[in-house]
Parts: sequence; structure tokens; C-alpha cells
Amino acid sequence: MFRLRLLICAVFLVVFLGQCQSQLRAPEVAITPDDTVGYNFIRQSDNQLIQQDYLSPFFEKLSEQRTRGGKKISIVHIGDSHILGNYLTREVRDRLQREFGDAGRGLIFPYKLAGSNGPRDYLINTNCSWNGSNCQRNLDDSTPYGISGFSLEARNHQGEMTIRLRDTTTSETKMFTKVTVFQRRTPITYDMEVVDEVSGQAASLFLEGDYSRSWYFDRPVGQATISARRTDKTQKMLSIDGICLENELAGVTYHSIGVNGAKFSDYSRAKYFAKQLAELNPDLIILSFGTNEAQAKPDAGYFYKTMEDLTKQLAEQCGTARILLTTPADSYLRGKGFNPNMVDVSNIIRKFARDKGYALWDLYNMSGGENSAAEWKERGLMSPDSVHYSKLGYAVQGKLLYQSLIKGYNAHLRGGTMPASSGN
Repeated sequence: MFRLRLLICAVFLVVFLGQCQSQLRAPEVAITPDDTVGYNFIRQSDNQLIQQDYLSPFFEKLSEQRTRGGKKISIVHIGDSHILGNYLTREVRDRLQREFGDAGRGLIFPYKLAGSNGPRDYLINTNCSWNGSNCQRNLDDSTPYGISGFSLEARNHQGEMTIRLRDTTTSETKMFTKVTVFQRRTPITYDMEVVDEVSGQAASLFLEGDYSRSWYFDRPVGQATISARRTDKTQKMLSIDGICLENELAGVTYHSIGVNGAKFSDYSRAKYFAKQLAELNPDLIILSFGTNEAQAKPDAGYFYKTMEDLTKQLAEQCGTARILLTTPADSYLRGKGFNPNMVDVSNIIRKFARDKGYALWDLYNMSGGENSAAEWKERGLMSPDSVHYSKLGYAVQGKLLYQSLIKGYNAHLRGGTMPASSGN
């Protein structure tokens, strides 16, 4: 009897420790040597969030997850081609999930089917042809795009798309249990079903709304097939605005959204963008723009207004979400040489954040400022076009962003503050 009781107690202890693992971790997060960069033109000691007290609710939720568990933290990072490739955001995602728990991959999109480059940590296969476009290609005052800034359509009643969370670089496969498909339903759009042929599971439709539907698998899967299902003769089209993959664990989901050539204005003109993004329940929204605005001398008033338009929409739709603006690292003007517009664009972003009380990550000043693109290029941190960065360059930026978030988080735990402003 004693041995049986001892065995039961041991099993209970194992289960308890598994459920409460996060409670055994120290509240503060150490920045490891792997989280730092070794380039002397980057002022790593100045890598601090500006107006970080504004992010206190976000930091507090991170603290609750790390010490007590049970919290899902949603971060949405929106931007241009620098964000689209996922090299920068992957560095931040992996590190935050390492410290606060992994709640899933988050938002993805079949970019290749829309004629665009995209991340390499998932694979897409399909049995039909698709038509796709994005919010940057359409110059109308109001455009019909949603959460990813892209849209896809297929006119095949047997059309299907299979998603595999398999990294093409590392061959790592991750699992998920929840699939959310963002789609604006109309009388002519097909219904859908979600299955995993490997495990023989058909996911159950759990949530259904005007802009998205969510399915759950009973057991974790590494892939899922989304199939058209015609239930009415008027249905003619399968449409997708985005796909979100999550699991049922507490922790961080770090969604990344990028469109080549995008500016603030492209997302603010997308009619369904903020409405669908609200369904991700973001705790923090990071806005990373400026490179494309700096390809011509910016009209300060107009540029300021485009930031105002987008942040107003996000604030209206996303309620308590906090906003973090970033300035872009320096780059060349159309890839040919020094870009005098970068300092102006960064100053306008900085002023907007100060005026509105939003948090700011000033990558431009911290990583060298005016004409520092030459330093990035000399060290192999830029791509040959001298506008984008190399994989290593994006990894450096991702580590720096992660550092700034953790410094702000640790300062919050200590009850400290960061500078209210920086630069001009």
C-alpha cells in the first residue's frame, strides 16, 4: 500500500511539475551571449526602448506567463519586405518562445502562390492554380485586402492546399492543433474542410465568424490540408486572406506580416486589414516601415498622416493592444549610394511616437545613423541590392529587437523607466 501511495505521489508530482514548469523560472530573463552582436558600429549599450512604460501591460502579462503560466501572449509584427522574409522576426520569435513558452507559429500565407517570396519554415502544396495580389499593387483609396495584405482565389470546386510546418533549412517539423483560415465569406465562396491525411484526422469546426473560421484537431499534427467543399450551386470560388497555426499551450505567438514595397498607407487602405487582425487578439503590435517611404524625399505632413491613419484603425479594432514603432536601419537610395531621406523618415517616425505616446525602437540611431549603410555593407550584413540585408544582417536586427524587449521587460520588473525621448 505504501509503495502504491508513493507511486501515485510520484506520478502526481511529475504531472504537477509539467503543468507548472513556468512557475519555477526566475521572473527576469538573462540576455545570453547568443543574444548579442559583435559589431562596434552598433551601439548595443544604447539599445533601449523609448517610452517603454507605455508597454507595462504587455510586460506584466509576460511576467505572469513566465512565473505562473496559463497566459497566451499575441504579438503582431507588421512591415515591408524586411518583415516578409521572416529572417528578422524568426530571431525574435524563437527567443521569446524559448523564455515565455511556444503557443504556435502564428499567421502564415501561401506567398509563392501569389507570386511573392516568403518565409522558409513551412511548405505549401496545391492541386490547382491560384490568382493572388497584394495591397501594395493596388493604388485605390480603399482596397479589398485583409490580414496578410495579400489575397488568393481559386475557381476549382476540388481545390485544396496542404501546409506543412517544416523548416527547409533545418528540416525541423513543428506541431499544431488549431487552424484558423481568414476569409471574407460571400454567397459565391466555397465552404471548407480541414484534414490531416497523415494522422487520418478531420478537424472540427469550432468557431465561425464573418472574417474567419477555426478548426481543431484532436491530436497535434505537422500538416493540414484545406479543401474546398461546395454546398450550394451558387458557390464558385475558394478565397484565402491568411492562415493561423497555433497549439493549445500557453506562451507567445509571434505573427509576422510583410508585403514587398509596402508603406504605412498600403495597410491603412486595406479595408479588412485591421478588422481581421483584431481576431489575433494582439497584446503588442510592432510597426516596421520607412525604407520605402525613404526612396523619395518624404512629405512630412503626408507621412505623419499615414501613420496616424493606420494606428487609429488598429487602436479602434484592437482595443487594449500596445503599439511599438521602429525606425529602419540605414540603406542606400535605390541601391546606388547614400540616402539623405533616411534621417528625415526616422525623425518623423520618432516625432510621431513621441507625440502619440507610443513606444519606439530607434534602430536607425542605435545602429549607426546617417550613412551607416556603408558599415552594414562592409561587414556582409547587406544584400547586393544595398536596400535589403543579408540573412546575417536580419539576424543581427532580430537579436537587437529581442534585446530591447527583454531590457524593457526586466526594467519593468525592477520598477525602472527608460528615457522618454531620444534624438530629434
